[in-house]
Amino acid sequence: MKTSLLLLVLLCGSAEAAVYNLHLVTDNVPDYTSLESLVQSSTGQWQTPQDKSIAVWRWGRRSRRQTSCATEDGRYILDPVLHYNSYGAMNCGIISLLNIASWRQLGYQGRYIQLGDHTVSEVSWDSGRTWHLFDSSMSVFCFNHAGEVASCREIQESHACELSGGKSEPGHYYLYHYARPCGSHPGPTGWRCAADQPVEYNRTLEAGASSYTDGFSVDEYCQAARWGQRYTLNLRSYESYTRYWEPLDDVQRKGDNSANDPAYFRPMTDGSDPDDQHGLNNLRGNGRWLFQPDLSVSDCRRVFYRDEGVTLRAEDGAGPNLHPTQAGSSAWVIFKVYAANVITSMRIEADGTRGGDTDLLRILVSRDAGLNWNPVWVCGSTGPQTARVALRDEVAGVTQCLIKIAMQAARSQGDVGLDALRVTTITQVNRLTLPKLTLGVNQVLLRADDQVETTELWPALHAGAYRRTVAAEDSVYSDKQPDGMYKATLGAGVDGRECSVTWRLEVPTDITGVTYAAVSTNRSPRSYVSLRHSWDGSQFRTFHLNRDGDFPFDEQVLCTLAGSEVPAAARQAYFRGVFFCTSGAGTYNMPGIQDLLMRVAHKPRDAAFEPIEVTYCWTEHREDGDVTRTHTELVRSLPHRYAIHIAGRRDPTLHWVRINFQGHGPESASQRYGYSDGADVGTSWERPKVTYRWDEPLAVGKPYTASRASNSSSGNPDGGRELTNGIVIAPTDQATGKNVQEATAFWEAGEPTTFVVDLERECQVAGVCVSTHQPNGRFCHPAGIEVAVSRDAHEWLAGGMIRQDDLWNPPGDYEAWEHDDDPQYAALPAGGRLAYSFPLAFQTPVTGRYVRLICTPVQDRGMGLSELAVFGKVEVRSWPGDVTLPDLASLPRLP
Repeated sequence: MKTSLLLLVLLCGSAEAAVYNLHLVTDNVPDYTSLESLVQSSTGQWQTPQDKSIAVWRWGRRSRRQTSCATEDGRYILDPVLHYNSYGAMNCGIISLLNIASWRQLGYQGRYIQLGDHTVSEVSWDSGRTWHLFDSSMSVFCFNHAGEVASCREIQESHACELSGGKSEPGHYYLYHYARPCGSHPGPTGWRCAADQPVEYNRTLEAGASSYTDGFSVDEYCQAARWGQRYTLNLRSYESYTRYWEPLDDVQRKGDNSANDPAYFRPMTDGSDPDDQHGLNNLRGNGRWLFQPDLSVSDCRRVFYRDEGVTLRAEDGAGPNLHPTQAGSSAWVIFKVYAANVITSMRIEADGTRGGDTDLLRILVSRDAGLNWNPVWVCGSTGPQTARVALRDEVAGVTQCLIKIAMQAARSQGDVGLDALRVTTITQVNRLTLPKLTLGVNQVLLRADDQVETTELWPALHAGAYRRTVAAEDSVYSDKQPDGMYKATLGAGVDGRECSVTWRLEVPTDITGVTYAAVSTNRSPRSYVSLRHSWDGSQFRTFHLNRDGDFPFDEQVLCTLAGSEVPAAARQAYFRGVFFCTSGAGTYNMPGIQDLLMRVAHKPRDAAFEPIEVTYCWTEHREDGDVTRTHTELVRSLPHRYAIHIAGRRDPTLHWVRINFQGHGPESASQRYGYSDGADVGTSWERPKVTYRWDEPLAVGKPYTASRASNSSSGNPDGGRELTNGIVIAPTDQATGKNVQEATAFWEAGEPTTFVVDLERECQVAGVCVSTHQPNGRFCHPAGIEVAVSRDAHEWLAGGMIRQDDLWNPPGDYEAWEHDDDPQYAALPAGGRLAYSFPLAFQTPVTGRYVRLICTPVQDRGMGLSELAVFGKVEVRSWPGDVTLPDLASLPRLP
């Protein structure tokens, strides 16, 4: 095995380089690097506060799944950047908090709303004069009669209009004026069609409206938001990072997800895989870091994080490749793993030697910035050594980790040391937020922020866990439960005197800046919370004072010290929390902090730039079969923007994206640039996005004929009125049952079926919207629908053609349900898109009484139909795009 590790090192290039704080993004998904980049990229193309707020809702719901909540050390993940990048498993309360954080980044106000059975949030963009309700958990918002997003209070009130037949009732806006992507059809029976399980869980508009009409409370006691985390993507020589859209344990078992491996996921509170929540199977992906430094070259020092008393064979010609400088003294080197995403497990492979029983050789790891070290391998024999260490709990749950190789030679420095080291780090990624590619033209951007290293500490504060990381404490009290929004977790333990707690972080190079993100809580004007900073541990400066005791009790604090505020050669930073109260110490009412994040930026040991390889792998779904391709871009400077063109019937299936320096990827020198098959399919596959506004429904309640009868053995035949009753099916694999009986009907495989809808009068017809249903492999969406209009049912004017593949190019404001990309539906013609409303706007409106729809089934499959809707007016608008990429001229350049 020793030879194998050394051979792998020799196959890699030898150039030493490092680039810090990279952003790899596409124009299909926001930039989740920081809260600032997330909000700018997701809202930048919109002009009005309402549209920007809707964009926050849109990307909030797209970036998560409705499940139990992910936790670390018993704490909820409440920071948007951390949650969206690595987890994505959350309930209504957490997504409400994340939305509030994004709205506050926009400069708006946000507040938390507690319903009787649910939690939502509201935003105000006019200093609290008006409020607007968004529910990312149940995937819904609605408008008032003025066209503004309605508030909880407005939903609770009674209103009426022609849509309700003039009937005034509470919940009117929710029932009849929901945003089009959010509801299947108006009225109490409509489903919230973009929710998790709209039919199975009875997510009806009536059930949703009752959450407001039954009463709610506005939380005025806390702001319920926090931020400060960053997605830190660094790249060094000898390493590559590959992020997979599938769980790696499933890939290794060829798609079998029956027994998931805990080494590949961060467990939910019950120990389960996030993908096992509600049968999701479409949330968790994985990342794999490979780090294999070449210990035989002197430049290897540039990837050391810190070292003492070590020498390389290339420097003195003696001993193993990495060995003590002199006998009798302790020697060690620390390597840092910047995982970017949350670590789930790690494998350390090392080859070395231990000459005698008195020589020492150990491997230790730290998950708290070097404050505590855990020995994971101790050499207990002599001679050549092979360490094969599998780690999980020792390193999991953090995004940064340190590995220390400690050694001591008793007689000769060449008696002990390492010849080779290989570290494989597995991370958990949220597949919903990866920088994906879609059908057509994809813009890819690689850029970098300030070239600094960062050391982070996010200490647990509850149940005494803070003691593992503090430098000093004085009379503080640690609550048994983690932060609860309304109360402090760590605070004053004694009345009538200042209580304090201090953390210290030390870094190996000069500090360029420090950021403290904390949530302070004070419930009384006779108490206070003072947050302080020091460079030397003796002189502290207050940067936050919370002493008014007024609502909201919690205050999100984000303090950054940089530039001239940082003394020369500073290599340590201290945070101190000081808490005082006259009464309530050690109770719910104590002043203190709920959360703390320390991030120290410091000069990089190595900031040399070398060309970077970015590789995507995907499968295109073409008419003549699937084709798997890759594209590798060689990036010679930053920022760098380029295009990847993808062909097919639908969006590709993404497999992975990898980043590494030139010559340091798995293919090494054999890497082929451009497309793996040498074929650029061009831009013709790009399809513009539009939205539709439908008006003057003409077919509701109208009679129609069918050229052949529906299937009666399905248990859900057409009763003769179901296709124009105004009831539209939501995504579901249910084909029978009372709750879907009036919403869908089925026709067996065979010849096309012709439907003729009698509008009962001549009128202008501007378009149709045909809703269809694919509950299983037997009944699917039609292969095609030919639409025509006639005055007399004899002479027909063509209106247009709908094809099944049109569902892969939905309107720009379309919102899919949570199982749209669920692997359990992958074998179906339309995958998880079980219900869809096909829009067809005529090029020119046609006058007529009869509308004919010739529906052709997919070969050897039946078809499910839900509603044949006809409209007198259709407004088609271009869609401005999903995200905004920054102007290259505004970005820092490297090298």
